[in-house]
Amino acid sequence: MTRERKSPQQKKQLEYTKNHFTFGRHSSRMFPTTWKRKKTRSNREYRRKSEEILAQAKPGIAIEDAELLADDLTAARFQKSVILKPLHKIGTVTLGEKVKRKLDRREEAVGRRVQRRRKYDQAAASAISTLCSLDGEKLVAVVRRADLLYRKRNAEELKRVMQSNAPIDRAIYFLYLVGWGSGCGSAFEIDAVRRNPELDNALGIWLKKAKRILTRDKRPIKRKLQEKQITRKKLSALRAAERRGE
Repeated sequence: MTRERKSPQQKKQLEYTKNHFTFGRHSSRMFPTTWKRKKTRSNREYRRKSEEILAQAKPGIAIEDAELLADDLTAARFQKSVILKPLHKIGTVTLGEKVKRKLDRREEAVGRRVQRRRKYDQAAASAISTLCSLDGEKLVAVVRRADLLYRKRNAEELKRVMQSNAPIDRAIYFLYLVGWGSGCGSAFEIDAVRRNPELDNALGIWLKKAKRILTRDKRPIKRKLQEKQITRKKLSALRAAERRGE
């Protein structure tokens, strides 16, 4: 009798329903070994419990005890006392279920990626808009705070800025994440700026302003250092002259 030939669609449907797949640590190579081990452990436990109950009815016991055991050790009581635990195949699904899970995960990943980009784009636009709206003493104060946070890595200040919802604090935290344009910041924030040329240009202009402010702040410090170096050189020259005069 010839076997009925199946169409490719029927073969594929049978594969989806009959073939199984294991995920993660329950891999197809390890599953036969672990499944055999689970069955062996379950059967061993069943045999031990059975032997413990049947050991009471072995030859050599008294007649009175045998009569008592005959009343207690019925088939129904034995089945209730000794139960073979059912085994469950963890992580094993049909091929159709595997394909469905992968397709669902792919759709979720696409939506999640779009939502994540939109979130970082909005955060970058809000932070840069806040920074560009500052001027005068407010601009100088924000630049100094951001520079101090970036250089000193103050844990308490960083935690406060992270948890704050104030626009200026969010803008300072954004500057901290992008690393002040050094290329060592968070990839998500940097990508959000690069995706929008207008934001990238606006941030670049603001960073130039901030660097000019920091350079102006450092001039008195450099001047004091230069004065100390000149004074130190004069003292060294005087001491050398005194030693030559002696």
